[in-house]
Amino acid sequence: MTGVSTLPEARGAGLKYTKKRGGGKMRKRGFTAFVALWAVAFCMTVTAWAGNVDTYGIGAKATALGGAFSAYADDPFAIYYNPAGLTQIKQPMISAGANVIKPVLRVDDYRVTGMNAAVTDDVGPADMYDQSRLLAVPHLGFTMPVGKGFSAGIAAYVPFGLDIQWKHDVPASGYCGNPGAYNSYRSWYMREVVTPTVAYRFNDYWSIGAGISLGKTRSGVERLMFAPSVAALHNKRVLTDLDDDFNWSFNVGLMFRPAKSLAMGLTYRGKTDTDLEGTTEVRGIKGIPNSKVHAKTEIDSPDQIQAGIRYMPSDRISVEADLVWTHWSTVKSYTVKFDRPLLGSVSSEYFPRDWDDTYQLRLGAEWKVNGTFTLRGSYFYDPTPIPDDTLDLQWPDADKHTFALGTGLSFGNLSIDTTIQYTWIQSRQLQVNGESGNLNNAYHKGGGSPRVSLEADGHLWGGALTMNYQF
Repeated sequence: MTGVSTLPEARGAGLKYTKKRGGGKMRKRGFTAFVALWAVAFCMTVTAWAGNVDTYGIGAKATALGGAFSAYADDPFAIYYNPAGLTQIKQPMISAGANVIKPVLRVDDYRVTGMNAAVTDDVGPADMYDQSRLLAVPHLGFTMPVGKGFSAGIAAYVPFGLDIQWKHDVPASGYCGNPGAYNSYRSWYMREVVTPTVAYRFNDYWSIGAGISLGKTRSGVERLMFAPSVAALHNKRVLTDLDDDFNWSFNVGLMFRPAKSLAMGLTYRGKTDTDLEGTTEVRGIKGIPNSKVHAKTEIDSPDQIQAGIRYMPSDRISVEADLVWTHWSTVKSYTVKFDRPLLGSVSSEYFPRDWDDTYQLRLGAEWKVNGTFTLRGSYFYDPTPIPDDTLDLQWPDADKHTFALGTGLSFGNLSIDTTIQYTWIQSRQLQVNGESGNLNNAYHKGGGSPRVSLEADGHLWGGALTMNYQF
């Protein structure tokens, strides 16, 4: 893209060019845009939604490269991938766009066995598809040089999220057509942030950057109550809706360019301590006390380390490889506590999770066909952090393989990045045969020893478009 230098020896020339064009006016316009972006970013996060338990990309360029961007990081979303990369951008630059994600998930042969036959027959088998809507995740960023060696920027984005929905119809038999709805028929978790960032270039080889992510988190679940022996409660809708209006974390990045053809990046994204509060409500009942109570819990967002390398055998071709470690084991369990017993009898709900740390391998490649058109592609493997014994429909996940193709179009100061993304989930990766305590416990009021079994598979389609303008 015009005006963005990625080679150490070009940086001095780029800075002189900026001054000749009128550095004072440029910085004044840039500062005005920076302040305006603060207001827009805080408003934008009100409507930001995410796609799954982890981000599928922030910005179309990074998404097309499979997130293998820590050693590249030459647009405003370096704020997430590697803040040190902001020092590569020599003119004020604004980027805006959105990623869209559409999950297509299928559950086969969902059945519950082992309940007390005097109370209810076995539930299922049933097959069902998810009813999740198309999820749009906006992103917005701005960066500019602010002095010798220094750069500053700000971006709004969604680093973590999930929003999954299933049918929850109740046929004449008295049991839900989707028996999984007794565990969850809709669940969501998302963190939305605005991240002001500064970066400093020590010399042609080393840069460092840091930002603080100021955010808010929302989480919730909707399910049906399973109480076949109590007609007043059976199939009633239970809604838990929680939020944390303010939380924070930080991003720190380091970039090293030992040679013209080689760059290395290292990024740490900090853990977010999240205190969620809201309500749990059982709807559609009368004459039972405490059908709506105050609820609170903690579900923290994990910290991450991302390390990457970028190799440029020529001015037109580059390959990228990143390894991302995510500290999912920070999510051991959580308890939703009520200020008074729900329906006069339940003081809290406990959910074991015991998630595992994961390592993602991300691979990307770029070919600058000419001065206008660039082609990008990628693959990454994302192992699930969720063990079989705590898997449920509130946090559905499995090992995933994600492929992407993208383009870049440059028209002087304006450039447009696009990508299309496909995620494949193998059916053998999502099987439950009675070992999930979270699923089994949804049917404990059926008596006996409920055991849930199911098979599932699916895929996700995604796409992104980002427009960039350099002043």
